[in-house]
Amino acid sequence: MKITIFHYHLNPGGVTRIIESQVAAITHNYPNTKLQVITGHCENINYYKKLGVDININEKLNYLPDINYTIADLQLYFNDLYNWVLNLIDNNEILHVHNLNLGKNPVFTLVIQKLLNKGHKVINHAHDFAEDRPSNITFLQKIIGNHFKKNLTSVLYPNNKNYLIGVLNQSDFKRVENYGVQKKRIYLWPNPVFVQKKTAQNKTKAKLRLINTFNIKQNHKIITYPVRVIQRKNIGELILLALLFSDNCTFLVTMQPRNPFEIQYYNNWKKFCVKNRINVIFEAGENEGFETIIAGSDYCITTSRKEGFGMAFLEPWLMETPVIGRNIEYVTNDIKNAGIEFPLLYNKFIVPFYNQIFDFKNLNNDRQQAAILNIINGTLKKEKLFELNGFLSSFPPQISNTTILKNKNTIKQEFSLNKYAEQLFKAYRDTP
Repeated sequence: MKITIFHYHLNPGGVTRIIESQVAAITHNYPNTKLQVITGHCENINYYKKLGVDININEKLNYLPDINYTIADLQLYFNDLYNWVLNLIDNNEILHVHNLNLGKNPVFTLVIQKLLNKGHKVINHAHDFAEDRPSNITFLQKIIGNHFKKNLTSVLYPNNKNYLIGVLNQSDFKRVENYGVQKKRIYLWPNPVFVQKKTAQNKTKAKLRLINTFNIKQNHKIITYPVRVIQRKNIGELILLALLFSDNCTFLVTMQPRNPFEIQYYNNWKKFCVKNRINVIFEAGENEGFETIIAGSDYCITTSRKEGFGMAFLEPWLMETPVIGRNIEYVTNDIKNAGIEFPLLYNKFIVPFYNQIFDFKNLNNDRQQAAILNIINGTLKKEKLFELNGFLSSFPPQISNTTILKNKNTIKQEFSLNKYAEQLFKAYRDTP
């Protein structure tokens, strides 16, 4: 069997990590598979070369800038990219494309559609959806609909028998079915969850290292948000918690965003914390390794509004660090069904604002900051927040070692690389 994996880029991040997991799962469990990776950019070429995987790079496959194009420009772009890809693949191999319908490069989406219509076997591994990002769906319509005169829905969700789509959770499964894809061509692939570096982490030593590196008070609980901060991660909610529990907790955030638009949002919150003396340690991952930070934390937290798979709900348990924070039911329902327990996830964080009551995540950036300032200046009493939000009275919670070890072992079993490889290959064999 021959498989080609496509993605716009292999920069550090969630999808890249899943691709690395996919490559590891295939090479370790099905070593006779001929595997190559095609991408627009790669910062870790040696990872693939060490596993004996061919990697081909063409910047035309990377994100397409949303600027004004002529029809001639787009047609030339399409022809160049199509012919380049066609020369790298065989007729019978499986084309496993990540986030094909996200709208990051509509020309590449059309390249794959042409290959699909010519009989190539295509699997779209959908981590995210353009329908959740208005600018993406607008860009897709502009390029695919307006310039290339194609029906957008038929391009994003084709009914070809040689097309399959893999999703991360039951909610996305139903979504894709509602978009018109036949149920028999939709596959559920929960992401594998594992610690990439096998070095054992002594939690006591790791915490002491964090205390020394970041000058944290010895008696403080360390609560880490292991995230690259973008708007949907709802960092304002973490900052609100940091204000409420400044006497006994220190909050860390691991990574800044790369996207220039997101950096503006991120820097705005950093300046807000400095100006108002709210103790949040940003970019902790620049000074300590990921495993050390997670192992040394007393808790990991997520305050995200929306997730695809929800790695943050699972990964820390493998380093015996419990996960707390905001629940996302369409994500955690699948995880709970696999046997994972969450002793403290809250569904709402109620905050009074302008004589109304809001779930904090539904306030925009300016209003979140204004609500926090109301607490600082005494307009909104902390006691009122504790009265409205019962979970705050036991924050951070006590979690038994039995629960921690149970979750760790369940994740190892239910979200292993071996199981992931089996799930992938079932779809590969089913592809007509």
